Amino acid sequence: MASSFAVTTFLTKNSLMDNLAADYVRTAIAKGLDFRRAVLRHALRNSMIPIATHFGNEISRVLAGSFLVETIFNINGFGLLGYESVVERDYPVVMGILVISSLLFLFGNILSDVCVAVVDPRVKFQ
Repeated sequence: MASSFAVTTFLTKNSLMDNLAADYVRTAIAKGLDFRRAVLRHALRNSMIPIATHFGNEISRVLAGSFLVETIFNINGFGLLGYESVVERDYPVVMGILVISSLLFLFGNILSDVCVAVVDPRVKFQ
């Protein structure tokens, strides 16, 4: 969880720095908009697009982390069940875990697309 927070913070900082140097932010400030309002209305709004895209990938990281943590600390859960079923060659359980994992990844990608559509008004679903 700490690494995902660090990656999100790093992504936010870099995206905001890129948008603060953009022409539309400088133009808004030059037209008389105060700096805080220019950052909130123009730069931060456009900086949220990569963060919304990154949001769906966090679901896959949490799922991969559960496999690792549950296997190392022997905690009963989805990850340990997957590991033990691979070791014991229990193929129906492995297939079920792969289907559920892929559905969770698919849900994360759809959620990411919806977040991008909410943040970016240029994206429209037909």
